[in-house]
Amino acid sequence: MPVTAVVGAQWGDEGKGRIVDYLGQRADLVIRYQGGDNAGHTVVNDYGKFALHLVPSGIFNPETLCLIGAGAVVNFDTLSGELEMLAAAGVDASNLFISRRAHVILPMHRMLDGAEEASRKKGWKVGTTKRGIGPTYSDKAARQGIRVGDILDPERLRTRLEMLVPRKNRDLAFFGLPEVTVGELMVLCAGWREKLGDRIIDALPIVRDAVRSGKQVVLEGQLGVMRDLDWGIYPYTTSSSPTAGGACVGAGLPPSAIDDVLGIVKVYSTSVGGGPFPTELTDEVGEKLRTIGEEFGATTGRPRRCGWFDGLPSPMPAGSMDSPASL
Repeated sequence: MPVTAVVGAQWGDEGKGRIVDYLGQRADLVIRYQGGDNAGHTVVNDYGKFALHLVPSGIFNPETLCLIGAGAVVNFDTLSGELEMLAAAGVDASNLFISRRAHVILPMHRMLDGAEEASRKKGWKVGTTKRGIGPTYSDKAARQGIRVGDILDPERLRTRLEMLVPRKNRDLAFFGLPEVTVGELMVLCAGWREKLGDRIIDALPIVRDAVRSGKQVVLEGQLGVMRDLDWGIYPYTTSSSPTAGGACVGAGLPPSAIDDVLGIVKVYSTSVGGGPFPTELTDEVGEKLRTIGEEFGATTGRPRRCGWFDGLPSPMPAGSMDSPASL
């Protein structure tokens, strides 16, 4: 199976990181194709126990090239911290690279994420981790975002920021938050460029050559299909597509290139964040599942909502939109 997409078939937290770590032992290329540092993939191996938020879970094989793909959004501070954590554990992460087409999470994105969540009415809280994921993808869709490759070109970066910052400052002012300046963002990006600039590449030739030569490629998704922006429990979703279709876009592959799709599930259901969760257990049974399964978010430490395995079609609660679970 030269190209395999690993997809969460529930709400996320199914154990995708461990599966990718296993597949990565014989993979030539592992691509994280969407999402940001708002969810962690827990990996347990001979090096120890790790919660990876941006680094692909194939990083533990030094022969595997690991790529943060175009569909991802990157918090460079989080990425730097993960690389330092891996180095301290004796893991060689020199095989990690970042697509220049991925988008950059900036400080105002995180501020706006928290403010927007706080402004939502009761019962409509998304449950965001306030890491700036949604606002960054919003800027991407509005064609005003900052891409990873932009930080390599200071002149281009300044021009892009001069167009973006006034708009973001209007949004910040609406919530009574402090403004940001182009100068401080330029300094911040200069530090990222110095520290991680040599990892920023044009990933398309690498991905294309890997597929054409029949190499083993693993596509690693974040979260699960029930949090998909189009097919999940909207609006309680993430801002990208964790599906196999999203893997094509985020990794830069045609659908015909994917040979296998592995949908990862566990024997009970968990969910972090708001929205419908038909099999949720709010009693002592749910608490027992949470305790035994150590069901606490790898990113925030928040207790996960737990429930029975949801393997049958069931109607969504009144007032909610249709989703794969109800079709």
